[in-house]
Amino acid sequence: MLIVVSFDVVGTLLDSSFEDHVWNMLIPQLYARKRGINFEEAKEFILREYDNVRNRDIRWYLPSFWFKYFNLDEDLIGVFRSHTNKVKFYPETQSVVKKLGQKYELIIVSGTTREIIEIMIENVRHYFKHIFSPISDGNEIKKTPQMYEMICNFLTTEPNKKAHVGDDWYSDFLSPIKIGIKSFHLDRTRKKSGKFVIKDLNELEVCL
Repeated sequence: MLIVVSFDVVGTLLDSSFEDHVWNMLIPQLYARKRGINFEEAKEFILREYDNVRNRDIRWYLPSFWFKYFNLDEDLIGVFRSHTNKVKFYPETQSVVKKLGQKYELIIVSGTTREIIEIMIENVRHYFKHIFSPISDGNEIKKTPQMYEMICNFLTTEPNKKAHVGDDWYSDFLSPIKIGIKSFHLDRTRKKSGKFVIKDLNELEVCL
């Protein structure tokens, strides 16, 4: 009998609009203003610096690292909160989590840092009891089987009493299933098929 259902965030509950805006528009805008240069010049520099650091350092995934790296003085959380109009939930998200929240304990397991997760899911935060992030909780980039095991231990819940859904094949499907969690691969592109592949969150309740 399932007790806990966990959700990834970007690509699962909401699309990438907010993250794309933050990394590709907001940070270049702040840098352009600080340096007194035009936006296109700033964006070209910023994207080049992203590529120079990408995948070599876990700090690449930390907005606080980049604010310091580019000497941006603004309050990170305040700036991000002022752009939450860019957060775009998928149409079925709120109704599904509301319904499932009446039957299961809902949690978040996302590869984004916790403080940014809190900002992105603010409108549905009350449905989720806990937020877990490999970056914030384990200094890891990927959601590994060991992380899912840690979460089960924290919740004192056996893996076979937990389900997880997300759009990343490794982090959201293969990793949790390795320790006995009932996992579902969310493929909104509709390119994959299979018993544990769903096309949107509306299918999740039936599969559980």
